[in-house]
Amino acid sequence: MATTSSGQGDKAKTENNIRELIAEHYPNARFWGFVDGIGWYVRKKDLERMVEAFEEVFTLNPTELKRFRELLSTPLEIILG
Repeated sequence: MATTSSGQGDKAKTENNIRELIAEHYPNARFWGFVDGIGWYVRKKDLERMVEAFEEVFTLNPTELKRFRELLSTPLEIILG
């Protein structure tokens, strides 16, 4: 979805709040995110805050999509360590 400049700051805050709720209610869940779009390039601080919420961050680049698919097929015991 397209995000306005002010919306990017809000999205960063929201992702961190969601991370906390997931950790509280679903402690074994993984919180991974996809980030793409040139708008984040000029809002680097918001991007930094947002990706801190995720355990893994992916873009829509083919190599990142491959990494995502590989991680999805990894047994949960290995991901959890």
